[in-house]
Amino acid sequence: MLDIAPPQLSPSEWNGVRKALDAVAECGCTAAPPPGSIRDRLGRAVDAIAGRERPAVALSPRETAVRDFLCDSGRTRRIAQSHVVTLGSLGFTLAQIEAMALLGA
Repeated sequence: MLDIAPPQLSPSEWNGVRKALDAVAECGCTAAPPPGSIRDRLGRAVDAIAGRERPAVALSPRETAVRDFLCDSGRTRRIAQSHVVTLGSLGFTLAQIEAMALLGA
């Protein structure tokens, strides 16, 4: 768990955090295998046998930045400082970034 105080956000800022987290909720932290690769074909075969559907996940650059930040923050249990500038350039405030780290870790 991250050792920071919950940030004070306006309702619209919380809404932005919620939307960002919802957008990447099912993405996972591993990169998708290249289409047609052995890993891709095996994964599709296992999914078919298990009766699972594999949704196509195409992330925008903003969603990719959020996912990478959450994955790195979750692995280290600290705010992934290397992603803060990128998230800031995408319109997130420092308080929103801290909230995403707290909720996503």
